[in-house]
Amino acid sequence: MRKLFPFIFILVFLSCNEYTPKPAGYPRIERVETRMARFEYPRFSFLYPASTLLEEVPKAGQDGFWFNISYPSYNAVIYCTYLPVDRHTLSKALDDSYQLAYSHASKADGISQSQFADSLQHTSGIIYDIKGSVAVPLQFYITDNLSGFLRGSLYFDQKMDPDSIAPVVAFIREDIVRMMESLEWRNPNNRK
Repeated sequence: MRKLFPFIFILVFLSCNEYTPKPAGYPRIERVETRMARFEYPRFSFLYPASTLLEEVPKAGQDGFWFNISYPSYNAVIYCTYLPVDRHTLSKALDDSYQLAYSHASKADGISQSQFADSLQHTSGIIYDIKGSVAVPLQFYITDNLSGFLRGSLYFDQKMDPDSIAPVVAFIREDIVRMMESLEWRNPNNRK
């Protein structure tokens, strides 16, 4: 038995010298299901998740309406701006929205655009999906092409790895699509 002990010791020692680390992973992020609430403003209304916090941001002396849709459970905020427009100022608002989205092109891995149109509500818009390590993974705008323009940008409260927040960006993108689909303009110039 004493002669076997050194062999067993060497065998155990040699079998334990390899270390295999666990692969990097991210915790599973579950969708916070919630009922929808309607936000009412004199110029428009839309549906948004009731689990979010919608707050007005006063801007003295400026024409328009600013508000934020905060997602406390995801540490994310959609910063939104409504601007009254006419046929002359609409092209500037569209150009500004395009420039803001593509200002991230130098750091983005890619930018894709998804067109949105609703002929019943006379609305059209674009969702910009900005891939890579950028500050703003989603931007969007929606307009009635006559008198109203609404744009928004998604930000996270802290710098995060794009792979780890990808599910959250997908959840919030669904909410933005629901918001755009449910938007109703309340303008005197509307074609309703």
